[in-house]
Amino acid sequence: MKAIDVFDECHRRYSGLRKWVGDAAGAVRSVDLEKPLAGYQWRPEHGRACEYIADFERIGRRALRRPEWKGRLKLFNVYFVRGAEYKKAVKLVGVAEGTFDYWYREVKLALGAEFARTGLFPPSKYFL
Repeated sequence: MKAIDVFDECHRRYSGLRKWVGDAAGAVRSVDLEKPLAGYQWRPEHGRACEYIADFERIGRRALRRPEWKGRLKLFNVYFVRGAEYKKAVKLVGVAEGTFDYWYREVKLALGAEFARTGLFPPSKYFL
């Protein structure tokens, strides 16, 4: 599997778990009787989900810690971790769109390889 695909899969799982953990922190939702249920969705135990979230962020920050990659680390934190919209993320990182796009690809390649190496991928194996 390509490193970019590995990153995308891990980020998809990270985003879903982060939303789920945030929603599970005491929020009470009403039931919408007009909308059908999504059906059964597997979720890991809460503690293990928090570990995956923390590992994703820790491994990403460690892999991008080189001094010359300071901007890429900022991109990772702003765009992938905090989930800023594209235009806002470009402005927050403080680079041109072309540079942002180039760094975006580099971050995905570097972290995809690192996630595969450290055992964060595949997520199904992580949660065994």
